[in-house]
Amino acid sequence: MLYELGRHQIELPGIAPVSDAQSKIILWYQGQILTQDRQIAWAEADVPYPYTAREFVGLLDGKAYFTASVSQVSADQSLSSLRDIAYLDETAFMLCARSRGLLEWRTQHQYCGQCGQVTHQIAGENALSCSPCRLRFYPRISPCIIVLITRGDQVLLAQGENHKERGWYSTLAGFIESGESAEQAVMREVKEEVGVTIKNIQYLNSQAWPFPNQLMLGFHAEFEAGEIVPAPGEIADAQWFNIHDLPKHPPSVSIAGWLIRQYIDNYRA
Repeated sequence: MLYELGRHQIELPGIAPVSDAQSKIILWYQGQILTQDRQIAWAEADVPYPYTAREFVGLLDGKAYFTASVSQVSADQSLSSLRDIAYLDETAFMLCARSRGLLEWRTQHQYCGQCGQVTHQIAGENALSCSPCRLRFYPRISPCIIVLITRGDQVLLAQGENHKERGWYSTLAGFIESGESAEQAVMREVKEEVGVTIKNIQYLNSQAWPFPNQLMLGFHAEFEAGEIVPAPGEIADAQWFNIHDLPKHPPSVSIAGWLIRQYIDNYRA
């Protein structure tokens, strides 16, 4: 968690508590979260809902949280996307992100990808097992780097081809390749996406970003040399922007926005 670290006690044990009378349940319907009055409609454990099974998410301040998918909703029930929740409450966003990851993991690994046999839950941890193959399947996490490149009072921001309709410029990001360190990925992605070289790479922070399952490792780097050359088909535009005249960019709820805000605050200090 980026901003509420230390405000709550969060535990992620592999076994749900025996007594869950006070527990809450995050309910999903067709990929969206059940909400009410722009807040998550936390279901009580003893209230019947049309779901068949539920996943244990974790403990928040000692209270158990579960998640489940429902097959129908009432006419007065509203729905929100996971991105919507991100703007409401960071702790709720973390819980919902984890809950979606667990539900998708359970759905996507019902069968072994090697032999096709049914997988089974391993007691005490979030893992599914194929007995014949002795393989284990854990919830997927895809490590990514995200980096803010600076040059004095300027920051290098880019607009991806897939996001240019929204008009946003953001920091550069990409997946870490097999066999690559995070720092190597930073240098490679920057060179591939905008054609410049960087120096003084510094790790700053991380954020789970479940779209669908990234763990974003946030870095700051200084410009070294080169002219900006946007990667065809990937980067629609990339420019240097003065920190006092920035284009539309992600809010601080995302690590991209946080990296930008941190640099501006430190530069002005």
